[in-house]
Amino acid sequence: MLNKMPRYEEVNALVLKFMADGTARHSSDIKDQVVQMAQLAPDVLAETLPDGESRAKYRVGWACSDLFRAGLLDKPQRAVFQISEAGRKLLPSLGATLTEKDFVSQPKWQQYLAQRAEVQANKVGKKSSTETIVVTDQNEQDYVSAAITAVERLNEELAVELLQRLREGSPAFFERAVIQVLNKMGYGGKDQGDVAANLKESHTGKSGDGGIDGIIKQDPLGIQNIYIQAKRYKDGNTVGRPDLHSFVGALHGKGVTRGVFITTSDYTKEARTYATSEAKDRLIILDGAHLTTLMLTYSVGVQTKRRLELLEIDEDFFE
Repeated sequence: MLNKMPRYEEVNALVLKFMADGTARHSSDIKDQVVQMAQLAPDVLAETLPDGESRAKYRVGWACSDLFRAGLLDKPQRAVFQISEAGRKLLPSLGATLTEKDFVSQPKWQQYLAQRAEVQANKVGKKSSTETIVVTDQNEQDYVSAAITAVERLNEELAVELLQRLREGSPAFFERAVIQVLNKMGYGGKDQGDVAANLKESHTGKSGDGGIDGIIKQDPLGIQNIYIQAKRYKDGNTVGRPDLHSFVGALHGKGVTRGVFITTSDYTKEARTYATSEAKDRLIILDGAHLTTLMLTYSVGVQTKRRLELLEIDEDFFE
């Protein structure tokens, strides 16, 4: 019987070993059964997070997510996991722990790190980094910094998942999502009636639309409009200069002064140069990483799961 909470790397190994039989299981079942398999002492099993959630089950859930990101588990449907072929291949050499360093050789983990680095690069005042953040239990940590770092990492994880969801959705869904982001940023009016009208009327993406996927008001009165081109591309399918040049031509043909080109992928170097030089007064471009950062900032496609408060002594109270 374990008298202390298993570390994250130990839980990773437990989960993968438990899933070795190939059965597809719901995350709630995995949590229940892995915690039971771990044979935790009653006082350890009783440990909870501030919101009352079981600390042990939380770690199992986190392990499922990390194993999925590393490609060691598949997700055949929502909240259901199953061991992957890569996971099966790892089983013979699996010991008592499975750390993030062990994930590095997995292509899906490398892709995940690259996507997380894109998200980090879009943060104001922060540089891109693929440094792995390891959660520890050391009491000597600066707890405030640790809490902030943990929240930042969770948001980076969320941004990566948002981008995957956008890439998996239909082109029409992506175009509507883009319009909702722009609405939350203040374009097209903030009244809910205006927002609903924009979602219904601004979506123009169809054959023969001249490269225009949406139209949104730049100001509440609709004196000026912004035209939108939204391309739902897979990672690696970059947008080139000809795509931007064609869109700017469509703007010119409609007598429009400004446009926004948004993609779930990225832009070639030539396309970025064109957007910041010849077309800089008429065109704004957003890549997938920047778009998901905006979605988090303006709460589009996400909701608050938990609020954390950091309290300090009110010195005025004691004067």
